[in-house]
Amino acid sequence: MRDPHRIASRTWKELARSPDVLPIALICIVVIVCFVWNARVDLTWSPSLLIAATPALLFLVVTAICFALWPKQPISEIALYFGLYAAFGLFALRLTYLTATLDFPLQDKSFASADSALGFNWGAWTAIAWSHPAYISVLNLAYNSFRGEQFLVVCVLAFRGPGRLNSRFMVATILALLATVAIGTVLPAIGPNEIYGISSAWSGVVHDLRAGMHAPLKYVGIITFPSFHATMAVMWTLALREMRYGSFYLAAFVNGLMLLACMPIGYHYLVDVIVGGAIGIGALRVVGFNLNVNSASTSKMLAVTAQAGSDTT
Repeated sequence: MRDPHRIASRTWKELARSPDVLPIALICIVVIVCFVWNARVDLTWSPSLLIAATPALLFLVVTAICFALWPKQPISEIALYFGLYAAFGLFALRLTYLTATLDFPLQDKSFASADSALGFNWGAWTAIAWSHPAYISVLNLAYNSFRGEQFLVVCVLAFRGPGRLNSRFMVATILALLATVAIGTVLPAIGPNEIYGISSAWSGVVHDLRAGMHAPLKYVGIITFPSFHATMAVMWTLALREMRYGSFYLAAFVNGLMLLACMPIGYHYLVDVIVGGAIGIGALRVVGFNLNVNSASTSKMLAVTAQAGSDTT
């Protein structure tokens, strides 16, 4: 009969050597920072933490079941990373709210000037985009694919082969998010939409946070510069570059549209998109994610975004 203590010891040793430990540890650090920081500023969110964290908790329960029944199988990896991304997304949002309370000076004028120097006219580009209902509908779909594309990438990377690519990709995602939060904290902005009197889902939240209000806050992305949509659009495209059956080209098409949508749908400055894309490439390089593919494909994605804006002027 096997010694249960020996089996448990071996399991913990295998876990300690697992590449999944690093992303789990980084997420735990983010969670702890959020709890400690919020103990000082006392922000509240709606819905409550228990309700908001339910998807992550359910995924982690499924993970435990999968690891018990199908250890070292793609299904277990998929369940684990679904849970990790759900948890990370929740606390990453909370972290952006907490950093917004530091109330650094808004930089909208600087970003608008930078766009102008690049020959980009946000008002003209947005007006043209919104004057074509079919086009804006396509951009809206591409922009909102952000909510589900990460989970699709998890599945693809899990079945792609050995090497635990999900682990490295998630570490890159966490590093990219932390870089975005750090930059967005010291260089905050509301977005170019306010200049044109266009309201957004996050402008009221940002103003409330900067005014010191602690009433229940809804969950919404509040960082303008850099664009995390642009960061992930570039990262997802590069992650799928070696996939068969045209997966890379489909990802490049959808995420290229997401980059274009960042201005009229996400109310980002063009510089938000350029810097966001650069962060994505840098994060993948830091973790050693294979980027042997010709970088021209990514450069073209960003160049098309810039050229589309320049053509409106």
